[in-house]
Amino acid sequence: MSWRPVQTPAPGAGEVRIRIEAAGVSGYDLMIRGHWFLGFTKTPYTPGEDFVGIVDAIGPGVSNFTIGQRVAGWTFGQGGGYAEMIVRPAETLVSVPDGVAPITVAAIITNYLTASLVLEKTANVRPGERLLIHGAAGGLGSALLQLGNLAGFEMFGTGSEKSTDFIADNGAVPINYRTENFVRCIRELTGDGVDVVIDVVGGPRQLWRSSRCLRRGGRLVMLGMASIYKSGPAIIPLSLLTAGAVAILPNGVSVPMSPSMLSFPAKNLDWYRDTLTDLLEKAAAGRLRPAIAAEIPMPEASQAHAMLEAGGLVGKVVLTNSK
Repeated sequence: MSWRPVQTPAPGAGEVRIRIEAAGVSGYDLMIRGHWFLGFTKTPYTPGEDFVGIVDAIGPGVSNFTIGQRVAGWTFGQGGGYAEMIVRPAETLVSVPDGVAPITVAAIITNYLTASLVLEKTANVRPGERLLIHGAAGGLGSALLQLGNLAGFEMFGTGSEKSTDFIADNGAVPINYRTENFVRCIRELTGDGVDVVIDVVGGPRQLWRSSRCLRRGGRLVMLGMASIYKSGPAIIPLSLLTAGAVAILPNGVSVPMSPSMLSFPAKNLDWYRDTLTDLLEKAAAGRLRPAIAAEIPMPEASQAHAMLEAGGLVGKVVLTNSK
């Protein structure tokens, strides 16, 4: 990746131009850059799915935003966040409450929206149920932890030794995946297993072991594929085959598939705006405190990608533009 000058875009009808203050770095960005899947956007391409910044210009027909207002948004797979300026449809933006720092907003958008969708719709976690979250200290895992803690779920989270305190502080029983057998731990801690496992790691062995942590009738949610960075894209079909095998076993375990986060919010803009607004208001009230693993200058985005690929982070990596 390289930082290059481009022409500053002008907003068209119904659009807003934003001077970006911060943008989140996600696993999807890494997959785009690595060309993991056929059909992904061809280069040159500007990554970046979530952003926060100041309204710089307004196109015709926009009346709900003003110059100088801080807004946040998601690009739904279209990219463009790793930049100084971005133009987006006004209907995809929400206002940022006073007192919420740009890096906090950038850490919330993708991860907490994804976590909200998974907990409420995909896994349909209910009060009183037990939840195991893999990669619980990462950007998405920590969002699941904090939202699950607010909802009062009984939670367990896997992570490395350096993340155990963070996991415990966010309401879950930590399990060190490097020194402990998480299947044995869950059985010893619960007796009969958990109701939901959310697995952001992927891989056939990982998914099979996750399924063994479930009670009869439990749900295994395959939410990510972090293992792709070490094992390569072949891990994807193997993971899907494993998930399919788990789903047909006569033990009542289901493998619900989460709606695409590239299409669901774009097709359900009311849900997207209402949920993101609620999340930002919770942050303004101090009820959500997203962990920031690192704050990296925007031109050094390649460093941020290297950090994600290395793993072991606690929280979200955020890119920032200088004042």
